[in-house]
Amino acid sequence: MKGLDRCQEHNKTIEFFCQEHSMLCCTSCLIVHGNCGKLNVIESVTERELADSDELMASLIKLDSDADFIIAESKRQDSDLNKSVSKVNAELDAIQIRILKLFKEAQNNVQSEANAFKSEEINRSQTVCTKVKEDLHTILPICSAVNEHGTPQQKYILSKRMEEKHRIIKAQQVTPHLSVSCPRELTSLLEMGKDFIKLKIQTVKTSPISLSSQPRPVTLEQLVSVDLPQTGDDEKKPLLSGLDFLPDGRLVAVDNLNKKCIILDDRLQRLGTPYKFKGSPCSIVCVSHDTLCVTGGGSKGVCLLSVSTDNTITLTREINTISTFYSICCMSPSHMVVSTYDDPRPVRMISVDGVETDFDHFLTFPMKTYKVDESACTYVQSKNTLVLTDRFAHTVYMHDTLKGTSRAVTNANIQEPRGACVGPGDTVLVCSTIKHSIVHLSVDGNILGTYPVDICYPNSICVSKNGTRLAVSNSAVGKRKLQLYKISPSMR
Repeated sequence: MKGLDRCQEHNKTIEFFCQEHSMLCCTSCLIVHGNCGKLNVIESVTERELADSDELMASLIKLDSDADFIIAESKRQDSDLNKSVSKVNAELDAIQIRILKLFKEAQNNVQSEANAFKSEEINRSQTVCTKVKEDLHTILPICSAVNEHGTPQQKYILSKRMEEKHRIIKAQQVTPHLSVSCPRELTSLLEMGKDFIKLKIQTVKTSPISLSSQPRPVTLEQLVSVDLPQTGDDEKKPLLSGLDFLPDGRLVAVDNLNKKCIILDDRLQRLGTPYKFKGSPCSIVCVSHDTLCVTGGGSKGVCLLSVSTDNTITLTREINTISTFYSICCMSPSHMVVSTYDDPRPVRMISVDGVETDFDHFLTFPMKTYKVDESACTYVQSKNTLVLTDRFAHTVYMHDTLKGTSRAVTNANIQEPRGACVGPGDTVLVCSTIKHSIVHLSVDGNILGTYPVDICYPNSICVSKNGTRLAVSNSAVGKRKLQLYKISPSMR
């Protein structure tokens, strides 16, 4: 059998088959597999336990055909890889407007990596496929001889060898995909040098079935809870209408009633000196490692703030806008989604350069004009899903911006939904104000869980960039609080 009946690890005669691990074993293998659930002794295998010889030959012929398919696939990959490289170039060209001088260095760097990977991958695929083809041509004569003259034990071993070859061939059926991986903090890219963009290589098995990870429920564990009393320099009791986390874990908040932006640590203690706005801020979002975007802090517009490592907040720019914005969230590194009030367009987009635009597709959820604090938005970037809460309709709208389709989510646990944010695993977390709880939803509108919080009338909410912390504060009704929770996957 040219060594096929010997253990590849110990070079001893194969005497057992471990069903639990689908492995042919020798006596030395028993050290590992001796306690496995089912161990077949090959010496005792009978003719009845073997697969039919015709079926075995058919399986071998199929393996030979599969090898031809893999060779054909490897040739097709040349075209696919060229398309992927072209896509990489197109993505880099789109970014070039914002990153100017360093862009050319990054483009050359990524193109070089992509082309090198393409050549390497094609050579690897051709080498593997040729080797598989040669192995099959070597084994086929052995199979014919064993089928005609072999013992039951030899046929059993050979059938398992063929199964092993089949598994190896299937494992080689992968299709690489190339894409550009960009950090979120585009505003700092000019200082990062030519390695600020990396080529992202992703291989996907060419299986007809692709299993996507399903959204999972989570558990919330309260870590810190602080009261928000009126301090000496406050004109009124604080109302934290907007929250977000910086990438380093610091929490930023805007106090609507006292016109402030504050920074807090992981114990919810204030850091540095608050920034004072001219007007009442409504919402806040972190758009890079040191840049914040605030709605309502001036008059009708958006304020851009910078945050230093020593907790100094500085106004860098004021953008005057046509619409009046309430909530704000990131859509991409250069664009935000905003909810409006006193405007027939309930949601709009604004770039960091101050350009206001509307969505390409006509939003299929009701186009209505909201008053202040009647709606809020968030955006799930990986799912291209816009989320809008309608406070007094007790509804959460999920809008697919690519397909132009929407769904309205209502539930007994969703009562006066207000603040919303993106949760772990591209899910959505919504404050259910009247229920004093947080509702966890998938972008398909399924309720994943409802989490009561030790706070009355939750209003504003955010999740840390690593998805492990949640901050929530409440509305103007009730005792003002700010709380921090730990997010963990649910075990159920």
